[in-house]
Amino acid sequence: GGVDAQDFSLHPCGRKFRIATHLAPPMIQLDATKCVNQLCPPEAFGEDGGLTYEFIQHKLLPQLIQQCKDAGAPNPTVEFAWYLPAAERTSATSAVNMLCNGGFSAGDVVAAPPTTNMSCANANPASPSYYKGPSPAGQCAGIGDATCVSPGPDMVTGAVHVVAERLLQLQFSVPYYAVSQITVMRPDSTFSIADGILNVFRCFELDLYVGIAVEMLIIWFMFMVVESTVNDDIIEGWGSYADTFYWVFSGIFGGADKAPITIGGKIIFCAHAFFAVIIIATYTGSVAAFFTAQAAVPTVTGFESLQKGAFSVAVRGPTWDQSLENPPYLGILQSSDSTQQENPSIQFKLLQSLMRASSSTNFAVVTTKRMDSRAADGVTPLDFASGADPCSVQGAELGAYDKVMCGTKVSDSPPDTLIFDTPSVIYELNRRKNATGECGLVTVGTTFHPTGFGVGFPARTTFQVAFDSAILNLTTRGVMDDLVDRYQIATRHSQCAFSDANGGLVMTTSEMLGLFIVTAVFIVLALTHGGVERFAFMAKARAALREEEQQAMVLDLPKDDEGGKAAGPIAVPGENVDDRDKKLDDAKRVAEGEEE
Repeated sequence: GGVDAQDFSLHPCGRKFRIATHLAPPMIQLDATKCVNQLCPPEAFGEDGGLTYEFIQHKLLPQLIQQCKDAGAPNPTVEFAWYLPAAERTSATSAVNMLCNGGFSAGDVVAAPPTTNMSCANANPASPSYYKGPSPAGQCAGIGDATCVSPGPDMVTGAVHVVAERLLQLQFSVPYYAVSQITVMRPDSTFSIADGILNVFRCFELDLYVGIAVEMLIIWFMFMVVESTVNDDIIEGWGSYADTFYWVFSGIFGGADKAPITIGGKIIFCAHAFFAVIIIATYTGSVAAFFTAQAAVPTVTGFESLQKGAFSVAVRGPTWDQSLENPPYLGILQSSDSTQQENPSIQFKLLQSLMRASSSTNFAVVTTKRMDSRAADGVTPLDFASGADPCSVQGAELGAYDKVMCGTKVSDSPPDTLIFDTPSVIYELNRRKNATGECGLVTVGTTFHPTGFGVGFPARTTFQVAFDSAILNLTTRGVMDDLVDRYQIATRHSQCAFSDANGGLVMTTSEMLGLFIVTAVFIVLALTHGGVERFAFMAKARAALREEEQQAMVLDLPKDDEGGKAAGPIAVPGENVDDRDKKLDDAKRVAEGEEE
């Protein structure tokens, strides 16, 4: 819907909005080196500027212009200009503070001392930062331009959560994207191939396995003495040793295919069967106890696992002195590479609000400057996609993701988990998986603390009404759903998610690898023996066949006659001698005719 012609004073028609934003993949993605004096032109965003940029610049802006045209506005033009903070460019709070403080300087990214109503400096008529509205379209080319109506930004967007605290400072549009938080942890790296092979044997100690082997050897010897010479089920010759051992071994598992025929043999068999039943029952119980004990080990199953301080959580936020009588923040500060002036993130504020609401909640917190990692210069980005391993770079300033992933490689007490916006987490973890082929981090548990990303305006403005209309028009048409699918940031797109559907230990193939290996060894031995046995059988069969053919052939070897003439050809059984001689005479006559 559009607006009536008399409402142009409430509508963005003919106006230019300077947007405060921040670097926040996948919501805002740009090449900051292409920004001039904090102003980022379209080429800085490229063709993949992020979900928020695509929605605001390429979907919302045309919708606003169309609304102006539909309403018959004299100047339907609406313009957006995008600005990064002068410092802490990855922080949404920095962009919000720019708008609230009404300026673009590095000092404007820091929150001003809050008043009782948390009002912004740009809402104070006596302040030089007082907001006077957006500039006319076509004017206000950059920071410091005299044609700019207001000294600061006109709106803020990016990965900006619409939360109660910010609603006391700014006017917000309806959320254009619903967002929640998700917990991230290192996948279990303590499991190895050796564990998988040995798991099926760990239920018994080595001495018990030795005892089982000794029992089988004794029973084997006794069956050889008592049964092998009289039991027709046991093959004769050297094969009786292997056949009798097979009887003993299969009897352990209840699969014996022979029966003793002597009284002594039956007594031995009963003793062995009793031993086998007790061993199998004990092993079965030990397997259940072994894996139940493993399942009882505390593990991170989601955000609720963090609330008692058993596992530490990394968030972007300030450090503080815990030794103070009244520290400024709650929780156990496990470690921090941040400063006391660092802007608290939405995640940091969430932890603080939960601890204020319940005395039984106490988070073990690790605070960081940023989510991404930088080289020792604090500027150069480090990530796996560029071929760099942040865990091994000397002097690297690790962000929250890599602090968790690198673990004890870089710290004696690394954070166990982090919490962050679900779309950003899915995008980052998928990006790492595509670059390295493995999940160095995984999401765990369900999402929590739902909020929404919106567009913020200075207080006392009414432009959000037109923005609301345009946003609702676009979202109901499925425009945002298409962008979500394009950027692959819904939970269904996650390539690195830990799942424990039963709430306990879920057995996997790798954890029972030893069972498969033992079975495979027996299969290989059977195939090998079968192949050798078949080859030997075929060789023996061929030899017997040749012998039968030789015996079937009657060789009549005549002697030379008394006149010295050579004997005739050998008579082959079944051959007609007269026919043979006739053929020889015919061949001789032909040969003599050719000579004449």
